[in-house]
Amino acid sequence: MFNNRNYQTDDHEAGANKMLFGIICVTVLFFLLTMSLKSPLGALLILHTDSLKDFQLWRLLSSLLVNPSGWNLFFEMFALYIFGTIITPRLGGSKMLGLYLFSGLFGNLLWLALNWNTSYGIYGCGGAVTGVIMASAMAAPNMQLYLLFIPFPIKLRTMAIVFILLDLLLAGLTPFALLDAGGFIGGYLFMRLFLRKTVEWDMLDMAGFKKKKSSDPYIFVQDPGAPKKERKMPTREEVDRILDKLSRTGINSLTPDEVKTLEEVREQMNKK
Repeated sequence: MFNNRNYQTDDHEAGANKMLFGIICVTVLFFLLTMSLKSPLGALLILHTDSLKDFQLWRLLSSLLVNPSGWNLFFEMFALYIFGTIITPRLGGSKMLGLYLFSGLFGNLLWLALNWNTSYGIYGCGGAVTGVIMASAMAAPNMQLYLLFIPFPIKLRTMAIVFILLDLLLAGLTPFALLDAGGFIGGYLFMRLFLRKTVEWDMLDMAGFKKKKSSDPYIFVQDPGAPKKERKMPTREEVDRILDKLSRTGINSLTPDEVKTLEEVREQMNKK
């Protein structure tokens, strides 16, 4: 029964990650198809205020498929991969897609609210990615991240703020900064409105970090009134499953309970 639940967990994560990689692949594909904004497809997808006045409402979301440059696309997809692999298994594929689209839509709406009388268009997935970064920090703020060129682990909420600030810095005073700022707000609102039980950290909460009993939906929480039991050593099958997950998706995808299991096994091996 225990192994069956592990297989179901792996299937859930695999299905959710397919959605994440699907978003990345579709975005890269449309970038290749719309490298020139003068292409008919690019002109059909980017967001214009005039087009909305003609009720071309699909542009509110289709503009997420057009990106300004290869460097911008690389940075956005890199951030989406790093933070998406953390939040996606927790939310599932459909909620991950909803978060991505909601954040991107909110970024576009913020830009429209402040630029309704302009004639130029806007495009890019920066707002959607920023929303995913914000959501991951709210769901797993104390998860330790190991990144290249940084020899020590960094908490996810710290790294998320760094990425968002870097994204805003790169956008500068361009209209794209409004997309990023709107996506930041959109990701926050999506978590607070639709996934409140998943939130562990709210940067607007004056009380600070809200520590919950468990940040992973698959960790069994014992009844506080029940007598405490000694933690059993994990089975060989459980260790193999965690090592397989580590090799497939990296250390950042492991839950705190899985990391603790590996640490206990390592300590046990050192004692021998």
